[in-house]
Amino acid sequence: MPLHTPFAISRETTEVTANWFVTVVLEDGTEGWGEVAPSPSLMGETMASSGRVLESLRRLIGRTLPSLLTEENLNELAEGQRAVRGGLEMALLDALGKCQRIALWRFFGGSHSQLETDVTIPILPPEGVRALTERFRSLGFRRFKIKLSGDLDQDYERIMTVSRQAPGCSVQLDANQAYRPETALSLIQRLEEGDVCVLLFEQPVEKDDWDGMAWLTQRSQVPIIADESVTSFDEARRLIEMGAADGINIKVMKTGFTESLQIIEQAKSAGLLLMIGAMVETELGLTAAAHLACGAGGFSFFDLDTHLFISDSPFEAGFEATGPFFRLTDRPGWGVRKKATGERL
Repeated sequence: MPLHTPFAISRETTEVTANWFVTVVLEDGTEGWGEVAPSPSLMGETMASSGRVLESLRRLIGRTLPSLLTEENLNELAEGQRAVRGGLEMALLDALGKCQRIALWRFFGGSHSQLETDVTIPILPPEGVRALTERFRSLGFRRFKIKLSGDLDQDYERIMTVSRQAPGCSVQLDANQAYRPETALSLIQRLEEGDVCVLLFEQPVEKDDWDGMAWLTQRSQVPIIADESVTSFDEARRLIEMGAADGINIKVMKTGFTESLQIIEQAKSAGLLLMIGAMVETELGLTAAAHLACGAGGFSFFDLDTHLFISDSPFEAGFEATGPFFRLTDRPGWGVRKKATGERL
């Protein structure tokens, strides 16, 4: 699926997103849908490696839904491919919700059904930043997530461009590992002097630089959020023990649903902030992430906007959107529908 605007971050640029869609069909004809969005740069997973595992999943025919939804079985079936595990679990849960006639945000706890998402400003030339900011500001977006390149001066100017173009709005920074701890702190201090309202700084340093993350977290007035550093429950536990961040960005393509729920409870107990995010996914993956976060509750930040960049998605979302405001429906499962023109998955 092509993107109308290149989704450029510090380590890669996506112009066409290539994801797998998974359909699970139960004996009574109920269909469950899932999305697999592999990330070569984050997880080392590709369309080819994911596809090989997905093809082998035809051996699930004849198995029961409850047996497949155990964490041990999901991990074994996915063969180490985390995005495959997330997409398979997504399809199985959708089928379960439809069988039980329950919206999955209620299944996950029913905390609330509404959210406000941010919107991403990729790494673009100044005129592109201005145009995209104005476009999303006119649609009512109030939180702008700005991708950073690691070039302090250029990043500062891009942040200031967004801030001037959208007065009264807040910004979130996402470096995707592009900074050193000292340089990241310099940027934060410079923005404080410029009176820019920064809500958070996501993954400023290398994912394995735990000491650098902890050093920055101790000194920053802006909350530091871990993304690439946390791809498992064990990494979340290590982050909490080290005080290496103020919060965690949960993504289904990293930790599925069962493991994500474990991380969410662990983070809540430790008093960490929670953010829900996604890879470059369609309305299907984003709706599933929204159900997880709204059902479990306790999330302060929502980053569910990549459908706004995709030109030709086959899905209609399981939420009603007015600009950045989403309201989940009570349709069973994820509540996602295929567009009339879409082929059967």
